[in-house]
Amino acid sequence: MLVAAAGTGLFVAYRHLDANIETINVQDDLGSLRPSAPTTDPQQQYAPLNLLVMGSDARKGQGSGYGSAAVYSGARSDTTMLVHLSADRQRALVVAVPRDTIVDIPSCTTANGSSSPRTARFNEAFDIGGPACTIKTFEAATDIFVDHFVVVDFTGFKRMVDALGGVTVCVAEDVDDPQSGLVLSAGTHVVKGEQALAFVRARKSIGDGSDISRIDRQQAFMASLVSSAKSTSLLLDPVKLYRVLDAATQSLTTDPELGSLNALRQLAQSVTGIDPDDVTFVTVPWFANDDGATVSIKEDEAERLFAAVRGDQPWPPPPLPTASPSGPPLKTAPSDIRVTVVNATGTPGRAKEVAAELRELGFQIAGVDTADAVEAVTTVRYSPSRDESGRTLTASVKGAQSVVDDSLGRTLVLVVGTDYQGLLRVVVPGATSTPTASASATPRTADADVCS
Repeated sequence: MLVAAAGTGLFVAYRHLDANIETINVQDDLGSLRPSAPTTDPQQQYAPLNLLVMGSDARKGQGSGYGSAAVYSGARSDTTMLVHLSADRQRALVVAVPRDTIVDIPSCTTANGSSSPRTARFNEAFDIGGPACTIKTFEAATDIFVDHFVVVDFTGFKRMVDALGGVTVCVAEDVDDPQSGLVLSAGTHVVKGEQALAFVRARKSIGDGSDISRIDRQQAFMASLVSSAKSTSLLLDPVKLYRVLDAATQSLTTDPELGSLNALRQLAQSVTGIDPDDVTFVTVPWFANDDGATVSIKEDEAERLFAAVRGDQPWPPPPLPTASPSGPPLKTAPSDIRVTVVNATGTPGRAKEVAAELRELGFQIAGVDTADAVEAVTTVRYSPSRDESGRTLTASVKGAQSVVDDSLGRTLVLVVGTDYQGLLRVVVPGATSTPTASASATPRTADADVCS
């Protein structure tokens, strides 16, 4: 009798949690012109997985104090993050997209038909066509396939934080933000409910007042949340776990494939081996526009990040080994060398990826191109008058062959063949160090000190 009652209770609880989840099928709205989907690694149980998380500022049903009522019309994706899970489920990379990033928004399905393509802030895509339009815009900007999406609203965010027992945060100085209602003294605090929401949404009276500063604070918050959930053994506490699941499932809108308790359970089980120091948070590299209100994607640095996601590679990438070229020391620094990168691999986008890597090593990129035919051998082509530049570039490309080309001028040509093995860092006596990534590409991990 007791066993039967317990079984009935579990069934009712399961049905309750499963019924909480709201789903939206966006497949027809996404169309067929999408990036290539990740495939299952033959050495692993899973395929890499990309989950786009949108924090909606839609006000309908959110209680008082949040502005006019709306669902998606008039709403913005207050926060958008891509969560990339590696195929071995040992790493997670969380990539934040600044809401004020100027991007090309494609034509999207709307309540009244369809919209025209436009150039606008990234978060306007959510207003135009909800999650589907945000996914289309993200995929167009990054060439990264989105497997699933999740939308979390204000009330849902508060419920989940409360169910977890709060999250530890840190502020460097006293905060009194009348716009968000956040009032905190300098130091560490455990925030819940309205205070937690205010912490991640406050902007004008904390940090430098920018959305980028707010993203840094949101990442610190999420890192603290991940670390806390891991350290408190959430999965081993049935009562607390049920509260979190109840709060989470009431708060999520997702795609049908992810929109069941069983699918969420399988996803959660697949990532139990990820430690906080293997959860990395980073922001899409950006630069400020002249208007002082928006930013644009720093293409070369961002492409390296996007390529790492597409290729399921760790971020930040491990340091490149240093080349040991034969013969006399190199004389021409990468910063004095112009290179056109030609893709002869047959794989779309390869030249753009290699160009981004070369730029990080200090080379000047004159352009990218695609060869008329696939070539098996990677070659560095240069004019006779640029032999020292040719030596430096050849030393920087693993296994590359050098070819003297009388038709070339000051610009060298790197033809990326199917045998391309990657790049090496070169040492040129007397040359300045190579550029480093911008602060926007600097990552933090979930085990970092909450006040760092």
